[in-house]
Amino acid sequence: MMQNMNQDSELYLLVDGGKSKTEAVIIDSAGVEIAQTRGPGLEIIGSVNGYERVVDSLRKTLDQLPQTPRFAGVAFGLNGAQSAPSFNLAAKAISSLVKADRFTIASDVVMNYLGALGNQPGVVVAAGTGSVVMAISRQGAPFRIDGDGPLFADRGSGHDIGRQGLKIAAMVDDGLPGSAALHKAMINRFGTLEKAAASVYGSVNPIELVASFSKNVAEAAQAGDEIAVEILRGAAQDLAMNVQAAARRSELAGASFPYSTAGGIFNIGPLIEKPFHDFIGQYLPEAEYQKPLGGAIAGAQIMALNKAPGLEQVTTWVGAN
Repeated sequence: MMQNMNQDSELYLLVDGGKSKTEAVIIDSAGVEIAQTRGPGLEIIGSVNGYERVVDSLRKTLDQLPQTPRFAGVAFGLNGAQSAPSFNLAAKAISSLVKADRFTIASDVVMNYLGALGNQPGVVVAAGTGSVVMAISRQGAPFRIDGDGPLFADRGSGHDIGRQGLKIAAMVDDGLPGSAALHKAMINRFGTLEKAAASVYGSVNPIELVASFSKNVAEAAQAGDEIAVEILRGAAQDLAMNVQAAARRSELAGASFPYSTAGGIFNIGPLIEKPFHDFIGQYLPEAEYQKPLGGAIAGAQIMALNKAPGLEQVTTWVGAN
């Protein structure tokens, strides 16, 4: 149950809504953190019953924060929010749960971009449960590559890696060549192939469950399994190709520009980071890696505290409710 918060100064709510988890933080006007919590991931808001599920998941997250009568501003980044209809639904969802003078709504990749590079030209690849790349041209125009969800793409994502790992494990179970290590990981986790399939198809969030098997793929790769290593290498190449596409579409390619990374996939470490940067060097030798300045919440803070941020094409502002 939430407790009332003494609001002596302007407070801001920052929400990063990803596929596997939602992070919410309250800060004051100086950027000092007052409270923070994590909750369940958010559905694609435009999917069947997506709006209702997003509201329900958001409520579970926000109920863990101290009760605040009104915020000076709310910055909400939502996975899958790419156009006006989804932005409007996202604004409706968050404004039904909290009161604020101003709502800033964007895709979670916008938050990741600002957190990693700030508001400057460059490319950021965000790879977690899903994957998406965003570029900002030298003229300030945004360009998005991928981020189309697991049924279309999300190339190089945790879901992509996990699905390939489970596919290989199932092949071995059926007597086909594959990775004994991945098969063992599936059996250890689920018991049998049949139980694995039942768990996935019966899951409340099958995308997250499949993506979580990417950790098993990473463990097998770290233990020296060649097929698992190749799955990670393929994911790294897919992500690098997405960066290349973003750089070309935004016309950054051909001259020096920064690129950065965000998302849990890069926490796997050298087995995905090294081939990723190697492929970037091969495809875009002019690209210069910049260590991320911060995460999505840092990007949300920029949007919440900045009264006139850029990126108008991929952001919506809504007045008081």
